[in-house]
Amino acid sequence: MLKKILIGMVLAGGIVFIAMQLVPYGHAHTNPPVTGEPKWDSPQTRELAKRACFDCHSNETDWPWYSNIAPVSWLIQPT
Repeated sequence: MLKKILIGMVLAGGIVFIAMQLVPYGHAHTNPPVTGEPKWDSPQTRELAKRACFDCHSNETDWPWYSNIAPVSWLIQPT
């Protein structure tokens, strides 16, 4: 009995996960064109910012593979 319930829950979870992929929110990951850049005090500062911050705080985002899989795509969708 418990085994049937567990299998049913796993199947229901799989169906819900597949259905979530059909929601069209969070799949449009585009990078607007870069129009300017601040004056950096040194090339090392720019490299540090590029390595540590640009993925979230610039128009040069490198979207990871999981950014197209719901519900992660919903969480990282830019506003």
